Formats: sequence, structure tokens, C-alpha cells
Amino acid sequence: MSLAPSTNPRVLLSTAYRGGLRDFYDPSGANFVHRPHFALPRTVSPALRFLKQNIPEIEILEFPLWRQYVDKLAQGWDVVGFSFFHHDLDKVREMAREARRRGVKTIIAGGYGALCAETGEFADRIYKGYAEDQLCWELFGRRPERLLHPPLAMSFELNLPPSIPLKKVGYLFTQRGCPYRCSFCQAQAHAPVPTRIPLESIRQVLLRYREDGINEVWVFDETFYLFPSHSEAVIDMLNDMGFYWWVQTRMDLAMEHMDDWADRGMTVLGVGLESVNDDVLRSIGKRIDLDLITQFRQRAARRQVGAMAYCMIGYEQDSAASIIRDYHRLRKLAFDLYQLTVITPFPQTPQWDDLARRYGIFENNPANFDARHLVWNHPSLTPRQVEALLELGMSALNVPWGHYGRGMIRLANRRFSDKGLRFLWEELFRPPIHALRFKERRQHFFTRN
Repeated sequence: MSLAPSTNPRVLLSTAYRGGLRDFYDPSGANFVHRPHFALPRTVSPALRFLKQNIPEIEILEFPLWRQYVDKLAQGWDVVGFSFFHHDLDKVREMAREARRRGVKTIIAGGYGALCAETGEFADRIYKGYAEDQLCWELFGRRPERLLHPPLAMSFELNLPPSIPLKKVGYLFTQRGCPYRCSFCQAQAHAPVPTRIPLESIRQVLLRYREDGINEVWVFDETFYLFPSHSEAVIDMLNDMGFYWWVQTRMDLAMEHMDDWADRGMTVLGVGLESVNDDVLRSIGKRIDLDLITQFRQRAARRQVGAMAYCMIGYEQDSAASIIRDYHRLRKLAFDLYQLTVITPFPQTPQWDDLARRYGIFENNPANFDARHLVWNHPSLTPRQVEALLELGMSALNVPWGHYGRGMIRLANRRFSDKGLRFLWEELFRPPIHALRFKERRQHFFTRN
């Protein structure tokens, strides 16, 4: 199949537009009620950067203002495409209508948002998963020789307000896709077969981060260490180049490898608890229990590793009382940071089919499919109750000088032990200066040899 209306098509790919200059979604800051708190605003699109890096002929827009998008459309395009999440659907529909109005013949779509049925109403072609190879073939009649990892950085900030950049952190993907079949996760529809990023490309991007003055990396894989020998080679690179690194993975893998990873530079570890109720954990097929969660937390504290817990509320068997009991358990565990979300059925997941069949999904506003709202007919909770319980949890668990304040002190103590007096310049003074000067939204790409 060829999408190209010419042998040299003009192709523009964009995310959803943003409403204002600082209107960047912050999946980390959304978990805080109190200030000051940390923020990681999503100012770049890894999906579009990967596409541009591997298909240099295309142009990309990352979270443009509406006027910026319209001005870009005026330059004339054969193909316009969108990478987006479900909660961005209405914005993307509006952008697609504007593109059609301006004469664009072909609209394409990808990302998790493209898995919803409504995408077919405006898109001529929908891509599932990571589409560099397929899109390059259909647009330009060739395939990339090998996958290249683009330079990607995020801004780690302290929101007082205002929001003050503390340091820039590099994104690193070592593998993409996930083989596990969690009922709530769209990965099984998006990219069910994991693949590795080539080691030579990982080395290239890590060297670039070092040249750019970045000394901290977030390994952003869905589940790190699916390919042990590949992951070991990546850890060796990170350790040899002197990076501190964050990672998210399964608890069984974290427990098995935490000590070794901590000895080789790992400083923050995120795991999906999903719940601290053993009955709920059994019902969703998680092979962990409260005892294992407690052991994990204790070991992370001993190793001075920052521990992030991903939890969900609004399970079928949940009530207001049971959720509050779970908050008490979570508070006793004393993780450094909690990411709380609401059970949200997404298209093309078993959970979507199950809850739609047994209870019904009432929400028609895509913006509320952001894992912050109740969108289905829960047997004992109302949407307002869930919103109040979510805010209560964030207020009780993410306390500035409580959990995550103490966590930052532990991390600082560990780095002071590593560096001595160099800690003052390298970790306290230099990173904010560098963060003010380094503009992560400025696009940089490697040239192919």
C-alpha cells in the first residue's frame, strides 16, 4: 500500500495542540495537591522524535499552539498525521477538520489514542504500534536501514509556583513493547511483541547526552529487563559513562536485581503495585502480595533507592471505605512517591470489553479518559466520590516534607557519599544553571552515515 500522492510527498505529523504557552500535560505533577512539588511536564513527543529521526523527510510539530499549527498547515501538505492519547481525541478531530478544510487529501493517525473507534471517522489510515518501518515504506518506498534512537530530554522542575527547572533528564528507550497481558493496558493492542533498540544507537544517544551536559537518564521502557543480556549491556554503558538512572519494571525483576542495579548507578525505581489489597491483586492476576510489597520497600530504603509506586483506585470491588483503608496501608509503606490513577477502561483492552458488557461505559467526553475520572457505571462509587477520593489520596500520600521530601534527602545523601564536596557543584548548583540554558524542545537529530 502507498499513501504517497507523489514521489516526494510533503508529510507533517503532529501531536494534539496545547491551549497556552505553559499548557503542557504533567503526568508527575498531576499526582500532587500540596506545594512545593516536583513536575515533569511533557514538552516533547518521543513517538514523533523517533519517526523524524528515522524518516528525515517528514516534519513534526510537538504540542503546538493552535496558531502555530494553522500557520504550518498553510505551507501545504500531501499527508497530515497525528500521534495522540485518548484524552486528546477532540483536539485531534478539530485539527483533522482544519487540515481537510485546507485541502489535505490524506490524514493518518497513530499512538494509543488511535486505538479508539472514533479515529476511523477522520483518518484514512491508522497505525498500530511503532510505525517507523511501515510508514517509511508506504510514504517513500524504502525501509530504514536500522532504528536510531533520537536525543530526547525532559525538564525536571520544582513547582512552587512558579515552576523552576532543576535539571534536564535524558529519555532512554532500550526496548519497546510489552509481552504481558494486563487486562487494563493497551500495550497488548499497541505493541504486544517487544523489540530491542540497537545497542550502537543507545551508545550514540548516551554519548550525546554526556556532550549536552546531561548526567541523569530515565529508562522509559514499559518493563525493563525483558531481554537480560541486552539490558546488562545497557547498564554497563550507563555505569561506565557515569550516569545516574531511573527505571520502571516488574516487582519480581526489581527484587531480583535491585542490589546489583543500585551498585551500578540506579537511583530511582518505579513499580506497579496497582493495589495493596490481596484480594484485588489476585483478581487482576498480579503475582505479588502485601508481604512482597513491604519487603521491596524496606530493601529500597536500605539501598537509598528512590521508590515510586503506581496504584489504581476504583476497582469493581472497591468502596469508599476500602479505598481509605488502602491509603492507610500505602502511607505505612512510605514510598517516596505515589502515582494514583483511576481504573479507566481503554479501547481494545479486555477491561474495556468486560466493563462495557457488565456495567456500561457512560462517558462520552474523551478528555475524561485521562485516568483521573470514573467513566463507567461503578456498582458502589459515583464519579464525584472517585474524584474526591483521588484528591484525598494525593493529599495524604504525596506530602512535600513527608514522603518525597525524605526521599530526596536520602538520594542527596547517597550522592554526597559518592562525590564528596563535588556534590555541591555537580548536583546542587550546576544542574539548575544547565537547565535554564538547555532547551529540550529544540529538535536535534543524528545524521546517518
